[in-house]
Amino acid sequence: MKKSYVFFVLILTNLFGQSFTGLVKDISGEPIPYVIVEEINSNIEEKNWAISDENGVFTINVENNSKLSFERIGFQNNIVELINLKGKSIVMLNENIELDKVNVYGSKNDEYLKNNTSLNSLGSFSRGGSLNQIPSLEIRTYGGYAGVTSASFDGGYARHTKVLFNGVDLTDAMNGQLDLSTLPAFALKSLNYRQNSGTKYGSGSIDGSININNKILDNNIFYSVGDFGFSQYGVNYAINRSTSKRNIMFGKTSYDGDYKFKDSVTGEDVERSNNYLDQFFLAIDRQFIVSEDFIVNMFSLKTENTRGVAGSTSFPSNSATRIDDFELFALSFNKFFKKGTLNVFMNRSNNNQVYDDSNGSFPVLSEHDLEYSAFGFKSKQTISSTINYEASFQQKTERVDSTDLKRQELETTSYSITGNFLNLEKDLKFSPSVRYDSREENKKSTFNLGFEALNQFNKSNNSFDFNVDLGSSFQFPTMNDLFWPDGLYSGGNPDLKPEESEYLAFSISSKSSLGKISLTASRKDYENLILWQPDENFKYIPINVSSAERTSYNIQYLKEFSNLQMQLSYNVYESLDKDIDKKLLYVPDNSASLLLVYKQNNLTHYSLNYKLTGNRILQYESSFAEQVNDESYGLLSFGVSNLFNWQGRNVVVFNLTVDNLLDEEYISTIGYPEPGRSVNFTLEYKI
Repeated sequence: MKKSYVFFVLILTNLFGQSFTGLVKDISGEPIPYVIVEEINSNIEEKNWAISDENGVFTINVENNSKLSFERIGFQNNIVELINLKGKSIVMLNENIELDKVNVYGSKNDEYLKNNTSLNSLGSFSRGGSLNQIPSLEIRTYGGYAGVTSASFDGGYARHTKVLFNGVDLTDAMNGQLDLSTLPAFALKSLNYRQNSGTKYGSGSIDGSININNKILDNNIFYSVGDFGFSQYGVNYAINRSTSKRNIMFGKTSYDGDYKFKDSVTGEDVERSNNYLDQFFLAIDRQFIVSEDFIVNMFSLKTENTRGVAGSTSFPSNSATRIDDFELFALSFNKFFKKGTLNVFMNRSNNNQVYDDSNGSFPVLSEHDLEYSAFGFKSKQTISSTINYEASFQQKTERVDSTDLKRQELETTSYSITGNFLNLEKDLKFSPSVRYDSREENKKSTFNLGFEALNQFNKSNNSFDFNVDLGSSFQFPTMNDLFWPDGLYSGGNPDLKPEESEYLAFSISSKSSLGKISLTASRKDYENLILWQPDENFKYIPINVSSAERTSYNIQYLKEFSNLQMQLSYNVYESLDKDIDKKLLYVPDNSASLLLVYKQNNLTHYSLNYKLTGNRILQYESSFAEQVNDESYGLLSFGVSNLFNWQGRNVVVFNLTVDNLLDEEYISTIGYPEPGRSVNFTLEYKI
């Protein structure tokens, strides 16, 4: 479960022992953004540095005998020996706060894993990327690499989990979610995630949020080939200058995608065609140090996807195609003061979607142009060693113009404030937050009350952490819900209310030499859920008709050995649709995940990921259909990476990844059979 407004980070050494990811925090345990992290080594000529992101996370490649310097105005400079960096967060003391002794909130908490995916070959080149490594995340796919992919926490609705890229919202205003298949696997290799983040991100983050980062660990060129006609090439490159830095991530993917599946009625193998994908991806992140107290960030993202739309086994035709072209530009100005920061940001995106099925029984040509723009600021202030707060404002405009929805526009204004009140001696923190969102047709207030107690009953390196969260969150109606044109068979509803959720979450963690064990329980009640239902004339209209509840239990075991990292998670879900007194669709009875990353030596490491999805209801019974249940299934993925010496340098890396190693027959969405075992070979050249 999320730990209020603090991202826990796995401090990992990568395969070759020279790349480090860490978390910079202040004495209150809050992450410090935009800290300049610089390598100190007399043997290097060029300046090597990085900047911690909005969540205080940094990644830098360094020599083993180096030191790291941490610098930002308002904080005392900190220099750390590299050997002392492994497995630890970096604490920076405020310049304006004098302490008799260095009392740091949670200073004894190693924070070696939480809310950040680890880096391994499965995370970079497996079909699911790092998504399958998030313990409580359920993935729904719609057939093959080119099929639509959505993700949700604890089996909830995909529209209730917000997806961001470098902190910028990627939500589709028409349906309230993101199709993750428009992003290649190598772009999903580094993820931060958090649950119950409604006061942080507002509409669409009822269950949680996922933030994708384009961190560059190593400059490389890679080429991949695999089953079902898969091929991919790309470049990861960072340009480091004394006062500017650029991260460039580029890739091109081709996928034929046709495969066979066993027909459930006849038992015969059937060819599934029209699954091809042609995908282009480019992300550029630029950072400029204007002065010691002023940094400018610029970020751009472009994706182009052309695919065959296989649809379900019965619809649409084999000539259906879909095109998605997306462009995003984000700009932020970051000013630092002795006691705080001010961040001013502007984001703008354009998304063109075209669906064409000219040869079907019902020919369709549909085009959608979506525009998104946002402007706002965030300000954080430190009042004393025990009190700080963060306030934010955002004005967002969403527009759509399509063959289905004539030009429509929604404007949303949002305000939020979060406070942190600490007892440094007893490692206690109280973090209340409130948020207000206003749209023309709707207004919504949400809150979160977070309480944390770290390092309690500390004795002989054993301690306990306690976390409690109580709050509310919401989802505004989508443009499809509000504005779908009124026709014979369907129509939108401009009078819809926001979907609402109230939650209570409690977790306890025990840390010892045996590892870290976490137990979490959460309860959520949903009201005004939007469902499209037929009226007396059998015309489908969205209405606020449904209420539901879901209780989740999670146990997680984490352990880092000298050459092995282990993450084991087991989840139990109790869900109920209160209107029909049945378990919620697609919410499994239970789920489990296991991640093992084994480093054999400095040249070779292995990764194994197992994801179990329990029994689910895929379709309720009706007057014309029986209830459809799906039995549990488990997917095993395996990866191995090996470094080769070429011309006296360790620069060539061979990666083998196998998805669905046991060739399991399964579906994650009714009517969409998935392909079997998929083997992928990737060759990297380190520049």
